Amino acid sequence: MWPENAYSQKTKQQLEREKKENLKRIAEANKILDETKHKKTATIGKLSVIKQKMETTTKIIKNVSEEISLLDEEIIETNSIIEALQEDIAKMKAEYASMAYSAQKTGNSIDKLSFLFSAESFNQLMMRMKYFEQYNQMRKRQIKAISHVNRILQKEKSALNDKRFKKGDLLQFKVKENENLIVIKDEHDHIVQELTKKEKEIAKELEEKKEAVHRLDRLIKDLVRKEIERAAALARARAKEEAERRKANAKTAKERDKIDEEIKKEGIFETPEAKQINTSFQANKSFLIWPVKHGFISQGFGRRSHPVLRGVVIENLGVDIQTNKDEEVRSVFDGKISAVANVPGMGMVVMIQHGNYFTVYARVKNVTVSTGHKVKSKDVLGQVSGDKDDVYQLQFQIWRSNEKLDPEEWLLKK
Repeated sequence: MWPENAYSQKTKQQLEREKKENLKRIAEANKILDETKHKKTATIGKLSVIKQKMETTTKIIKNVSEEISLLDEEIIETNSIIEALQEDIAKMKAEYASMAYSAQKTGNSIDKLSFLFSAESFNQLMMRMKYFEQYNQMRKRQIKAISHVNRILQKEKSALNDKRFKKGDLLQFKVKENENLIVIKDEHDHIVQELTKKEKEIAKELEEKKEAVHRLDRLIKDLVRKEIERAAALARARAKEEAERRKANAKTAKERDKIDEEIKKEGIFETPEAKQINTSFQANKSFLIWPVKHGFISQGFGRRSHPVLRGVVIENLGVDIQTNKDEEVRSVFDGKISAVANVPGMGMVVMIQHGNYFTVYARVKNVTVSTGHKVKSKDVLGQVSGDKDDVYQLQFQIWRSNEKLDPEEWLLKK
């Protein structure tokens, strides 16, 4: 019977890589937190960073525990190999001792000569000489085999010591991270207590944010509707033009009547170019670059409980990505700038069209693009703007026509 989770167990290389990635996230979070250090007051932004550090540190501790478990298994296996090798060497030495004893008994030159010359025939003499030669070779091979196995044994013992040292280092690292986690949790609880005292102020800010989000939502819906109508009109015009060409080439009245019916049909059409872009964008699901190089998702998509206000549910139309001061905002995919607008409460907003898909970047400053411009993936659109608490947070959304999508399902996993 196979052990439970045998196929899901991670390798040492995977665990090492995950640990490095998580330590990198901690370093990023610390850098983001430094942006608000001069502000002594507790803020939602600080709470988000501390929560990110707490979650990542917990992952690091779990990761190190898995590394230690793997090392324990390897140490047990190496000990078993060493014991087996020691048994083999003991047996080989016993066999060699027996051979040496036999050789000593027949080692006297007179005895050898007597044994050889007592042969009854020349062939028997040659056979006895060959026996002595083979016996000597066998002794030499045994010495060589013992030496080879002994070298393997020393190598395994050295590997065992290395693994024990590695385990000791990991245990020390785990203790240190557990201590860090306690400090982070205390800081988290302290900020929550401070923010709880400012519930009225936070509730007021939340209402203002809701209004800003509604304004942004209305703007996007209006822009998307206009783009869909414009694209549909263009596609219908092209379809009608093609139908008229086919009608002119039609040979019978019945064929022409059928084409007339096609022209009268209504609906949303896609141009061949739009279809190609849609297919390309769809193919990049889970592989889109992040709209900022550094940062973490401080608030996910959809409805979630407020981090401080009890019983309050907030809805996010995209994701909030908290990042460094003046971090550059990048296009996540090739497309065309369909709008650049100022939305009160959300700052400057850049909207990019990718066929029937749209990406939205809000809370941007120093915008470097304008409506109608074509952009490539990684092209800079501007910088993330900060709020009154020096929290730099980008609001990022993805739409398919007038349907809101979860950006986390489309962005490359960090």
